[in-house]
Amino acid sequence: MAFFGSKCSRCGNRTGRKGDTTCDTCRAELQLRVLAQDEVQRLCPVDGTAMTKDIAHMLVLDRCPQCHGVWLDGGELEHIADINDKALAAMSRGMLVY
Repeated sequence: MAFFGSKCSRCGNRTGRKGDTTCDTCRAELQLRVLAQDEVQRLCPVDGTAMTKDIAHMLVLDRCPQCHGVWLDGGELEHIADINDKALAAMSRGMLVY
């Protein structure tokens, strides 16, 4: 019996809830993968190659396998900037200033 809940079957982290098979992070990523399957496949604006869908920072990104360019949809750059701002704020709270 696990005191802190079950372990995620994908990443091994604790789920926080008894009986859950996936953690919240993995569950959100799996949902994004399902949504990505329904998105229209786009062609790379640089070389015309069909782009693949990748998950990064809980975003579905279009990536060209040929030129390795990454293309963002509307609002995705702002989402990444917000994540970076939160990470910097969290790090600064952990630092001691004399």
